[in-house]
Amino acid sequence: MTEKIIYVSETNGFCKGVKNAVDTALRYAGENVYTFGEIVHNKRVVNKLASLGIRMTEDVSGLKKGDTLIIRSHGAKKSVFEQCEKSGVKVVDATCPYVKVIRNKAAEYFGKGYLIVLVGDKNHPELQGINGWCGDSAVFFDGKGKLRLETDKNVLVLFQTTYESKKVDETLQNIVADNAKTVEFFNTICYTTEDRQNYALCVSRKSECCVVVGGRNSSNTKKLFDIAKSNCKDTFLVEEAAELSDICLSKYSRMSLIAGASTPQELMEEVLSKMFAEAKDNSATVAVEEISKENEAHEFASAVEKIGKRRPLKKGQKIKGTVSHISEEGVNVSVGSKTDGFIPNEEVSMDGDFEAAKKNLKVGDSIEVIVTSTDKGLTLSRKEVEELYKDDELVEGIKEGKEFDLVMNKAVKGGLLSKLGSYTVFVPASHIRNGFVRDLTQYVGKKLRLIALEDGIDDNKKKIVASQRALLEREKKEREDNFWNNIEVGEIVDGKVLRFASFGAFVSVRGMDCLAHLSDLSWNPVKEPGDVLELNKTYEFVVLKLDRETNRVSIGYKQLQPHPWQIAAEKYTPGTVVKGKVARILPFGAFVELGDGIDGLLHISNISWDWLSDITQVIKIGDEVEAMVMDFDLENRRITLSRKALIPEPGKAAEAEKVAATSEEPTTEEPTVEQTGASAEDCLLYTSPSPRDS
Repeated sequence: MTEKIIYVSETNGFCKGVKNAVDTALRYAGENVYTFGEIVHNKRVVNKLASLGIRMTEDVSGLKKGDTLIIRSHGAKKSVFEQCEKSGVKVVDATCPYVKVIRNKAAEYFGKGYLIVLVGDKNHPELQGINGWCGDSAVFFDGKGKLRLETDKNVLVLFQTTYESKKVDETLQNIVADNAKTVEFFNTICYTTEDRQNYALCVSRKSECCVVVGGRNSSNTKKLFDIAKSNCKDTFLVEEAAELSDICLSKYSRMSLIAGASTPQELMEEVLSKMFAEAKDNSATVAVEEISKENEAHEFASAVEKIGKRRPLKKGQKIKGTVSHISEEGVNVSVGSKTDGFIPNEEVSMDGDFEAAKKNLKVGDSIEVIVTSTDKGLTLSRKEVEELYKDDELVEGIKEGKEFDLVMNKAVKGGLLSKLGSYTVFVPASHIRNGFVRDLTQYVGKKLRLIALEDGIDDNKKKIVASQRALLEREKKEREDNFWNNIEVGEIVDGKVLRFASFGAFVSVRGMDCLAHLSDLSWNPVKEPGDVLELNKTYEFVVLKLDRETNRVSIGYKQLQPHPWQIAAEKYTPGTVVKGKVARILPFGAFVELGDGIDGLLHISNISWDWLSDITQVIKIGDEVEAMVMDFDLENRRITLSRKALIPEPGKAAEAEKVAATSEEPTTEEPTVEQTGASAEDCLLYTSPSPRDS
């Protein structure tokens, strides 16, 4: 007689979010109690609540003071909460915790000026509700084709909780925002949803028939159906067990039962019983095999052993055994295999005192061990179990929010995996750091600083979902708060030059990135910031502008340097003779470069003693000229130059020449001192007549 197998997942039944919503509704059953829309997308559940007097509404305007409104697991718009508060309606928020995370992120980043992109079914109540928390301004994307965003804002991408996890990376690559400042995302897919999708993928590959149970209007159920259908052509979606009567299950040997997150357990049991009855015939027996996911990889094994067949022991597996013999070399342990396992002395105790540890053991004791090798016999370790429990003690602190360090062991789809005692630690890709991580393998073997996410510890499944990004964001906020609380405009600060841009330099000041604009680096024109500053070097800057709202700080370097005109005031005093190059010529004069960005004006009237109609008759651009500083106006930053001040006035020059010529000509008319016998004192009184006096 042949055996038929029906594969069933260990995670069937309500997910936590749905169960919470349904349980909440049941607690509040009574008069004047309403649910906002269907509490979950399942007719049986909705009908049950209706039978208890819980009515459904999607228009809260008709509710009055004293009524109670239960928000469905999919959530609702912000306006629904506000309208109820205004009307005095009691609101019981049964929104799924995963949906709340998306809701809160959408509201937070919308408040920061981000453009919100919601990926999934835009008509689904979950995304419609979330859109209401970002001003109904979100851009919807179904993941098909490409989404081009013409925006210069920061962009935040959020995924519907039931979106297919394996499509996340591809979807992100299809979002094009060339002009956006940054594009950030949060992988907000529900882990329960991801587990069920992984299960559907696994069992559909080895099944001849798949039965998917759930509401036809349920998004997560439809996703499961699509995944199963892609691998198994005979895949059927049913809402009730009675629908199986139309399917000839007896012809299949390998079947699988797949349930959506909103499918109640009793419905699952009804469908399973019906499948069992329909598949059974006189030539075969039917066995139900429960499939569990592997904690280490968050995926299901590709092959499943038949029920009743012993699975081989694997390295790293924790098992129970009975002490069968104690020797000088170690301890023999019976674990139900053909041969006993063996614990070497060095693996008996964590403290290294194996002799004392062996004295506390006796034949017949039940102990826990870990398989360390199966190559040559079965080698076991009791020490690793003790280390395991020691690590488990750390989990208690982790539950209280304590930070912990952990080396990542493996990169899997969607994140990183490692072990902490008996717990599997999963770090989603979106929680490794701020921003998208394309290559997860770069983090394998590296230590991460982690903190458990809210509701991220599952003691039953020995799983911790942790985040490094949460720590980084918390520390960043602390740094920012400290920075903004202890800085003011005009303050002189030390800053390390981090990187250059065409418009300036980014400088780290007390851990905050600040911008020193190109125009604030030097009093003189600067083409590149590298002309003034060096990378990785620390300088003094002055704080010019603070904008907490946009998180921007402007700093200046030139403001702490002497202004060229102040230096020039000492250098170019009136009467100083200077040399410079003619930079430009205007009808009224020429501007002469004196160096360090300082120009002096050589007015047309100060160029020559002769009248000039055109300056270019005398000088041209590029000519080097010599001139005298006539006036220096620091307040208005003006220097007046004169070239003619260095040239004798023509009339006075001629007069001076005559005087000089007269004094040099020999004369016979005037007697010398010796001839006249006059004294030297008398000679001092003698003055030749000036041409101008005659």
